[in-house]
Amino acid sequence: MLEALIVILTPLFFMPLMTAFMAYNHGRSFWRWFGIGCGLPYVSLFVIMFVVHRDKKRLSATPSVVMA
Repeated sequence: MLEALIVILTPLFFMPLMTAFMAYNHGRSFWRWFGIGCGLPYVSLFVIMFVVHRDKKRLSATPSVVMA
C-alpha cells in the first residue's frame, strides 16, 4: 500500500518542481509556477513549454539594433 502511494505521489511532486525550474531558468517566477504546477501537475509542464517557445519566437522576431 505504501509503495503504491509513493509511486502515485512522486510524479505529483516532481512535475511542479520541473515546471518551476523551467520557468525560473527563463526569467519567470519560481514560486508562481510551482503553485501552478501543484494545481495542474501535468498540464503546467506543457503550458510553460508553450510560454518559453512563444518568448523565444518573439525574441527572434524583433530586429536587433547594431551599434557601430
